[in-house]
Amino acid sequence: MKKLQLNFKIPFLLLCFFLALKSSAQCDQPTSVVVDIITSNGATLSWNASTSAPGEGYQFEIRTSGAPGSGLTGLVDGGTATDDVFSSSISGLLAETSYFAYVRYQCNITPLYSDWTIGVAFNTEELPAPVAGAPAGVSDTFFTARWIGVNGATGYRIDVSTTSDFSAILPEYDNIFVASPSTTKLIVGLAPSTDYYYRIRAEGNSSSGPVTSVNSNVIMVSTTSEPTLVAVWTINGWLENIEPTIEYDVILDYHFVSDENNTTLQEAKSLTLNEGYTFTLVSGRFLIVADNIINNSTPNSFVVQSNANLNQLDDLAPANVGGITVRRFSSAIFRLDYTMWSSPVTGTQTLKEFSPSTVSNRFYDYDTSSDVFSLIDPLTTVFSPGSGYLIRARNNHVENNGTNSPAEWLGNFVGVPNNGEISIPLNTGGQGYNLVGNPYPSIISAELFIEENISNIEPALHFWRRTNNFTGEGDTGSFYAVYNPFGGTAPSESSEEPNSFIQVGQGFLVQAVTSELNFNNSMKVQDNFENQFFRSSNLNQIEKHRVWLSLTNNNGVFSQLLVGYAEGAINDKDRFDARYINDSNVALTSLINNEEFSIQAKALPFTVEDTIPLGFKIVEAGEYTISVNKMDGLFEAGQLVYLEDTFTSTIHNLSATDYVFSSESGDFKNRFVLRFTDETMSIDQPLNANAVAVFVRDNSIHINTGNSEMESVIIYDVQGRKLFTQEQVNTSEFTINTLAKTNQVLILQIKDQNNNLISKKVVF
Repeated sequence: MKKLQLNFKIPFLLLCFFLALKSSAQCDQPTSVVVDIITSNGATLSWNASTSAPGEGYQFEIRTSGAPGSGLTGLVDGGTATDDVFSSSISGLLAETSYFAYVRYQCNITPLYSDWTIGVAFNTEELPAPVAGAPAGVSDTFFTARWIGVNGATGYRIDVSTTSDFSAILPEYDNIFVASPSTTKLIVGLAPSTDYYYRIRAEGNSSSGPVTSVNSNVIMVSTTSEPTLVAVWTINGWLENIEPTIEYDVILDYHFVSDENNTTLQEAKSLTLNEGYTFTLVSGRFLIVADNIINNSTPNSFVVQSNANLNQLDDLAPANVGGITVRRFSSAIFRLDYTMWSSPVTGTQTLKEFSPSTVSNRFYDYDTSSDVFSLIDPLTTVFSPGSGYLIRARNNHVENNGTNSPAEWLGNFVGVPNNGEISIPLNTGGQGYNLVGNPYPSIISAELFIEENISNIEPALHFWRRTNNFTGEGDTGSFYAVYNPFGGTAPSESSEEPNSFIQVGQGFLVQAVTSELNFNNSMKVQDNFENQFFRSSNLNQIEKHRVWLSLTNNNGVFSQLLVGYAEGAINDKDRFDARYINDSNVALTSLINNEEFSIQAKALPFTVEDTIPLGFKIVEAGEYTISVNKMDGLFEAGQLVYLEDTFTSTIHNLSATDYVFSSESGDFKNRFVLRFTDETMSIDQPLNANAVAVFVRDNSIHINTGNSEMESVIIYDVQGRKLFTQEQVNTSEFTINTLAKTNQVLILQIKDQNNNLISKKVVF
């Protein structure tokens, strides 16, 4: 029995010892650590996987001294890598310096870490020589030396000589230091018609002290015999006190802020910003560049602020070089509101990079075929020139809680500024609406844009102006402000009608007629203060007489309509009429052949007998108001506006008071007519000076006396000489085409059938 008992216990103890050994796990090192692709300031570290994987990943250290994991002394670089990554790029090293690389693995068992690998020694390369490039801005007494920078360089040394072997180096340019990251140097104080030579060396650091590369290639420069049209901005101001005009190539060799305190740079032939410097075009300022823009600095060093205007003139200018940053504030909105954006630059910026805090399912383009906004992937969608995008405000933007005020939010566009002719495809499916936008870092004229594309689109632009309704009430009106050559309408009482400017970064809807839309530099506006155009539009000079009407109620309903008369308009549909976009169940419209319009201009001459049929639709029965918002032309001068209600058989003077009425819900096209006379009034009314319109058109003087017939017209010059007399006119409209136009002030004496006399002045 004892022998059997002994034989049983010995194998059992051995088994327990063996199991204990097996349960004491190890965290194994990675293997085959290699350092290669070594440069003067970097290298690539790689290794093979640990046999203990899967775990928590890898740790590595690059050291000049000290054991791995021993602390900051001697530690140059370090980091981590996930379980499936087996290499890392090392940067920030010194040239001509010895290093050691170590790697270990982090397991998910005890012990937590493997041992560090044995250090792999490597030496960084010598600092390479820069490559000298062609100079810029060569004149009779200066030029700008340029070169390609070197990674790891802390700066550069430049020599300038009058001999190619550098035996005659200029004392002021002997081993001159230029700090990184700049790769340009302005060379001044030279002689005209002289050959110069320059070379560059890179300078950096090593473990033993400063190091310098060998010399670069040599560049020869010949100064001109006469001053060239180059203006250079330096730390001391404009070199040789030359302030640029549109004929000058401008080089910014120091920081420049274009604001009200520095207005010396408003135009240039070309513009170059040298590396290491900054340029800021402040809000409210403009810069005109005839040709191209070259930014040798970083995109965030060249900034066009919101409401600044960077305007390039030549459609065929050389391509712009280098990215810039264009900033644009939205209108005041809340967190759940949207803005239509369009980028003024071209590059790799995605919609998500533009608005990273907007939730990813709130980026849209417009699906023309189905007439709805369609979700797009903001992570992969890159801004395309001339295209528009609907983007909700950032998710951390101010919330509409009933007490907060809306706020602007700032969009930053990053890329090469767009210039010249840009054509984009249009989709004519569905109703033909396409989401497009201003492709330039300058304002463009809406009138010139429409004029250029009059055969490509319907003559109306639709701008998103909708804000979300905190009260949660129903449909209250259109999402869009509308603009065409006759004027604009607003979507709410708190917003203004759009003007004739399409702002930087602005997206909008157009209705396609053909498959192409065109942009070019002739549409651009110099600035947004003086309304000066580089190519004047015939449209903004025409005679206009306008009335803005609105439909409202006490629950926030608002719909605006613009009607009137314009030079060149016809009584059928034309370029002065804008179709109603039909995006709401609430609207006040005018009718042309029973089709709804938001804007309608009729033909001149105006007659008081004319009428304009109106349509309206509402979603809720109740009490509503039709009002005159504002007037201009002959209506502002006194021509009355009436509203006929065919349901109540009344004619109401809208010029005097608003019209309040009750209605069932529905769509009505036969209830209201806009009129310009009360049927109960006499046709021959006393002459009213405010109702008399005198204007010049087609080298003739035109007179319209409204409801009064003229007896006679006499014209005098300012010296009292009688130039024209006509008796027995016997009409309320009269044209004088027998006078020679001399651009002088004339005085017209107009007498009606009741011997009432008024005087009017006109320049003819």
